[in-house]
Amino acid sequence: MIRSFARRFASAISLVTIVAMSAPAMADTPATTTWTDYHYETAITTVYGSPYPIAGKLDIQITQEGILRGYYHNAYQKAFIQVVGGRDGNYIWFDIGPTTSDIGIPGVESGNGKLHIIGQISSDGSIHGQVFPNYGFTNNIASRAIAPQPSPTENDQYLIVAKPVTKDANTTSPSGGP
Repeated sequence: MIRSFARRFASAISLVTIVAMSAPAMADTPATTTWTDYHYETAITTVYGSPYPIAGKLDIQITQEGILRGYYHNAYQKAFIQVVGGRDGNYIWFDIGPTTSDIGIPGVESGNGKLHIIGQISSDGSIHGQVFPNYGFTNNIASRAIAPQPSPTENDQYLIVAKPVTKDANTTSPSGGP
């Protein structure tokens, strides 16, 4: 009888210890994440102007914590190109790609093409920023031997303007997301 009381007491102490240790972890568990949808018409131009901007659509979702995800679509092609990034106040950054689709900037058609965008969100909800093509991709001698035409580097200067629009009924996400 004393042994069973000692076992019960030890079991009760260990159960209380486990519950007490897990309580702070459960308190830190965030509530379900809420995604807010945003839809934009985009235009990418060179810094010194371009009579023909590269047009597209940007469908993204952003959490209250600033996590950004979504898709970019060319104006002439319904390819779903992945977009990931973040937002902190009015400051926004995201990557489009990597992709094997033609984004519209010469040299970013390869599987290594990725656009890195850094910008600000204006009071009207539009995004104005700078685009860095082939971000994180080195233009080494081997890649020049394969593609001898001039390719953009991450130092090339392009600008993006994204104007908020209502969601296009013809554009749907492949996963039912943004």
